[in-house]
Amino acid sequence: MKESTNRTLISNPKSIICIGLNYADHIAETSLATHDFPEIFMKTSNALASNHGTITIEDESFHYDYEGELVIIIGKSGKNIPREKAMNHILGYTVGNDVSARTLQFRGSQWILGKSLDNFAPPIGPTIIPPHAFDFESATITTTVNGEVRQQAKLQQMIFKPDAIIEFVSQYITLQEGDIIFTGTPPSGVVLGKNESKYSWLKPGDTVAITISGIGTLENKFI
Repeated sequence: MKESTNRTLISNPKSIICIGLNYADHIAETSLATHDFPEIFMKTSNALASNHGTITIEDESFHYDYEGELVIIIGKSGKNIPREKAMNHILGYTVGNDVSARTLQFRGSQWILGKSLDNFAPPIGPTIIPPHAFDFESATITTTVNGEVRQQAKLQQMIFKPDAIIEFVSQYITLQEGDIIFTGTPPSGVVLGKNESKYSWLKPGDTVAITISGIGTLENKFI
């Protein structure tokens, strides 16, 4: 684990696991189908980025989008972890941005390409807060683009809370120390779906800041 706010706090996770469609209103705004279990996809390690790091927009036709998220850092390996013991496996929480290239994401049936361009996973900042020091029930997440609020919600609005996510994922995948789990983006405000006529896709010069009360703010500039 690194402590500098301009470096990745977790530099070499074996897995970057992402939970999609974990807020009911986000499902509605994107018009994507959902299930009675968590939607899971992955990001690759080249996507790791840091607080205050820059993200290059290589082609604006890829339609770059943001997704502010709470991120779980696994601190203890395990398989088939029961929900009541899930917190014992969490090193802490941090702030993440599930950056997405929507054109690439929906080019095929799998999402990995549109989710794994270089620096598309800045989940690492500004710090890691241990579970006992974080008030999940009252915490709020807010995403801004150039200072304009785009997303804001209580974390407790999640359909699948962190303990349920760890229980489900660990049934199939052995969680390793240092693994990163994105927990899903809150409702309303991503460009995808019903907001395409309201907001423009991210462009060079835009700054995305994601704040979770009790953790801090992750900020990245697109160039």
